[in-house]
Amino acid sequence: MHLVAIERFLYKLIIISLVDKDAILQSPYFKNKKGVTSLLLLIRIIWIVAILINLSAVIWFVFGTTANFQRGIDLVSNVIFAYFGIPSIMLIASSIILLFKGWIPSSPWRIVAVSIMILCMLSLSPILFKYVDTGGWLEEEVTTDSLQITSDNTYEYQLELINLFQKNSHARLYLKSTSTDEEIRIPLNIPVKEIVVLFVEENYHLSMLEATSEADIYILHPTSKLPFPDEVYKIDSARC
Repeated sequence: MHLVAIERFLYKLIIISLVDKDAILQSPYFKNKKGVTSLLLLIRIIWIVAILINLSAVIWFVFGTTANFQRGIDLVSNVIFAYFGIPSIMLIASSIILLFKGWIPSSPWRIVAVSIMILCMLSLSPILFKYVDTGGWLEEEVTTDSLQITSDNTYEYQLELINLFQKNSHARLYLKSTSTDEEIRIPLNIPVKEIVVLFVEENYHLSMLEATSEADIYILHPTSKLPFPDEVYKIDSARC
């Protein structure tokens, strides 16, 4: 609501300046130094707020699309950044330089120019905030296969690949006891970073969990859908 009010104020300021450039100079604000100072201070405050909002949007977009620099920027994010992020950075840089130099929009045309810059920054920010995927950054992005049941009917299980295709990717085994409904997640030392592509289907399996003659001991075999099907992992469900 506050942003809408600011935008309406700026639109009115631009329209007044464009229709009659003497309108502002003849207004009560410009009839005395106190009024001029108040108006310029208000514009300066709104300008700084717009810079902070736009800068926050750019930072949020960069951190979000790269999952805190754990993955590369995809094609869609590149396009969004080119159309909305780069113009935002240019507007922010220009605004900061002008503010640090003490530039004052003392004429109607300068007020129009600053107002347009502020409106552009406020208009670009929502797009950058909106198109951010928090998966793999603020939240885990989990890729799983279909649920299966161990040969001894003790557990339901599936392989969970966390933050796939990222630097912080890892894997774990999900187990659910068929008798008590207790859920267990066991970290696995699987070379997840070797996975370059993974086709997710409606009903598919990434691993097979076999019971052994020893109690609570299982053998996990990755399937051919993973690039390391010959690997074997010993699972001790009692130690979890």
